[in-house]
Amino acid sequence: MEIPTKSVCAVIVSRNGADWIRQAIESLKRSTFPVRIIVVDNASTDDTVAVIRECYHEVEVFCMAANLGFAKANNHGIRHALSQGADYIVLLNQDAKVHPTMIDSLVKLLDAHPDYGIISPLHLDYQGKGIDRLFFQHIRDELGLMSDAFFEQLHDSYEVQFVNAAIWLVSRRVFKEVGGFDPLFFMYGEDQDYCQRVRYHGFKVALSPQAKAYHGQGGRGDTPRTFRERCIRFYAEILHRLKRPDHIFILSLMGILVTWIQRSLIMLIYCDLKGFLAMVVSLSKIVPRLVIVWRHYRQCRSSGTLWL
Repeated sequence: MEIPTKSVCAVIVSRNGADWIRQAIESLKRSTFPVRIIVVDNASTDDTVAVIRECYHEVEVFCMAANLGFAKANNHGIRHALSQGADYIVLLNQDAKVHPTMIDSLVKLLDAHPDYGIISPLHLDYQGKGIDRLFFQHIRDELGLMSDAFFEQLHDSYEVQFVNAAIWLVSRRVFKEVGGFDPLFFMYGEDQDYCQRVRYHGFKVALSPQAKAYHGQGGRGDTPRTFRERCIRFYAEILHRLKRPDHIFILSLMGILVTWIQRSLIMLIYCDLKGFLAMVVSLSKIVPRLVIVWRHYRQCRSSGTLWL
């Protein structure tokens, strides 16, 4: 049996995930490529931490005093994994699980393609009966991939513009060059922002249809359910557009204002008052932080271990 020469660490951010966390951890334990597991718990109020500590003594658990959001919590786990010498880091949602050979396949692809910054497997639904709907929304415009899939001539990997961060493999080199997730994002948008930064720094975002993982709640789609969620998503969307490192900040700001006016008028015409109020709330949170957002935009254009 070949002994792996690379160290892989998995980081899972949990939040009231007692119904999911067992299967996520068990799937990693069944991996053909050995992997250390770190869980960063965002102040769960259920039995998530108790389940891990009772059943999985080998898993390192970091309990946050409050819900830090997806970006900050992941950064905490990534920072610890790097300090422990990890060569590659798997970022795994608590509601996702990996195929036993997934990590081995993705590590080999990253070794063979040093220009890949992020690589992700094919995201299936949790039962493995079909492609995860949210994942498909993000890749359906990748014409080369879709064409090859139609003709059943899939390659080992494809460069894509974006793949959601439910299951990523990222190398130590990329985190050292690009940094961690931007903590301005609480939830949603941080993966789009990170893919932009990865590409800006000369790396590629890739997908391997031969490697497989399974995503549970991704099947809900990308439609916000509550007013709070709409506010968070609008905020993330505005922040994401402002921070594009390949764009000029002031032009992005002007474009957002024009788009905001247009969308606001449409919402008022269709009597979508909740949508209109969500956009107002989101914009009101961004405006006082424009100087901070601009600083983060400038920082993302430089190299280094930002936020790690």
